[in-house]
Amino acid sequence: MIRSFFLLLSLCLFLSIPSCDYIEDPDGNNQPPPVPCSDTPSFTPRIDPVRKVLLEDYTGHRCGNCPNAGTILKDLISANPDQVVGLAIHAQNAGYFTAPKNDGDKFRHDFRNEVSNTLDAEFQIAATGLPKGMVNRKAFNGTKALPPSTWNQAVNTELALDIQADVQLAAEWNETDRSLCVFAFVESRSSNLPTNLKLAVYLAEHKFVNWQADYSVPGEEIENYEHNHILRTAIGPIWGRQVLANNSSNGSNEIQVFSANLSGQTWDMSNCSLVAVLYDDQSMEVIQAEEVQVIP
Repeated sequence: MIRSFFLLLSLCLFLSIPSCDYIEDPDGNNQPPPVPCSDTPSFTPRIDPVRKVLLEDYTGHRCGNCPNAGTILKDLISANPDQVVGLAIHAQNAGYFTAPKNDGDKFRHDFRNEVSNTLDAEFQIAATGLPKGMVNRKAFNGTKALPPSTWNQAVNTELALDIQADVQLAAEWNETDRSLCVFAFVESRSSNLPTNLKLAVYLAEHKFVNWQADYSVPGEEIENYEHNHILRTAIGPIWGRQVLANNSSNGSNEIQVFSANLSGQTWDMSNCSLVAVLYDDQSMEVIQAEEVQVIP
C-alpha cells in the first residue's frame, strides 16, 4: 500500500506558538483540524437496510470525454435511488486533464487536492487514462480501472450481493465558525464481516459551475458546466479509522465522531454532502457506502 509519511511542521511542536492550520493524521496526511463536538445523537438500527455501492469517477475539467462519464454516473444514481454513491476525483497524476491553466480566464479553478492525489497514488487509476472509474474499489475482468461503458454492469453486480454492514450519518454544521461534526453509526449485518474494517468520511461538493471541456459540443468547451460529486477533502484521516475492531458479529455496532474546521475554505456547504466509505483495510474493497447532505 502506497502511503506517504510527513513530519509535523516544527511550529506545531511549541505550545507558545498558535496552533497550525493542519494536523497530521495517523496515515501521515495533513487534513483540516478537528473541532469539539456536542453530545452524540442516538441512532436506531434500520429494520431493512439496503446495500449501497460506491462509484468513484476519475475525471478532469480539461478532459473532453469526461462529461459523458458524468452522465453515466448521473443515470446510474437515478436508476438506483439511494443505492449508488458517487465521488468525482480530480487527481494530479492525470496531468493535463486536471491541471488548471495559468493564463487567460478559462479552466483556472484547481479541482485537485491531497485526498484525491492520495487515493490515486494507492489505486493508480488516473495513469490509465480518463475517464475511468472504480466500483467499490474492486477488480472486474482483472482491473479496477473501469471504462464508463462497464460501470452499469459492475454496479448491478455489486447491488445483487447481500448487505454486510449498514452505515448511518448525522451532521452538525456551524455556519458562524464553519465547523463540522459528523457522527457515523456502523452496524454489522453479517456473521462473516471482515475484521479489518475502516471507515472514512469525505466531503463532496455539487452544483459547482465552472469550465469543462466537452468534445460533444461546438467549440468543445462549456463555460457554465455544473460539476457534481467533487471530492473536496476528508473529514478526519484520509484512510479513516478502524471500526468494529473488538466485535464484528452480526448486530454489533458503534459510533465514530469525525470533525473539521473548514474556516479556510469557500465551498458552498448548502451544496455539499458527506460520503462515508466502509472498507476492508486488507483488500481495500468497499463493504458499504452512505451519503447525506451537510445541510438537510
